[in-house]
Amino acid sequence: MLNYPLKHRKSAFTLIELLTVIAIIAILAAILIPAVGAIRHSANSSKSAANLREIGNAVRLYTNQNKGVFPLLNRDASNVDSVTPKFWAQSLEEKVLEWDRNQSGTHPMFVDPTATLNHQISDYGGSTYIFLDANPNNPARSINGLNVNSLEEPAKTLVVCTAYAKNSGRASWYVQGDFAKGSEPNNIPEARLNSEEIGVVFADGHVELLDREKVYDLEFRKKLFDPSEF
Repeated sequence: MLNYPLKHRKSAFTLIELLTVIAIIAILAAILIPAVGAIRHSANSSKSAANLREIGNAVRLYTNQNKGVFPLLNRDASNVDSVTPKFWAQSLEEKVLEWDRNQSGTHPMFVDPTATLNHQISDYGGSTYIFLDANPNNPARSINGLNVNSLEEPAKTLVVCTAYAKNSGRASWYVQGDFAKGSEPNNIPEARLNSEEIGVVFADGHVELLDREKVYDLEFRKKLFDPSEF
């Protein structure tokens, strides 16, 4: 009598086992994906704050080198030439950092990792109350610039902050101060109030992350943007 070897049935997932595995994977994904996103957001926020500290240091060095005078804003790209002062970010690059934007592009400290769309000048907005407008088409322009010694409360006066343009969502290199201190939060088109925190460089060089609700307060906002409110 011939003995035939027993055929072992290959093990396989049953439908219930397969569904259980899929459910476990879905649960793990639901736990891990937000955690990874939170870690990435935290890292980007930390890098953005570090950039602001670098900008604050550069602004302080610039004013030290220029008898206390802040760089000029110059909002009109068509007027950047040998006569008209350059954008404030370019002034810091050239005068303080010895950085050639034409050869090396925008300095990394002006690139905000939390910005959805970057701006070629700067992802951080300079206040029009501090970096005065040198645009020759603006009759209210100031070629001389603002002196830090004229500020009564430099530790409470905003110079640069995380910013975006309300209509396009692109990062904004300036903050229109007279709009920002308006009576309605919606009048803050360049201060990034759609995030939980707004990174701010103050005139004395220190950096703070301000809670959005705090900046919504009208009286706080007036003094934050306008030095004449003190």
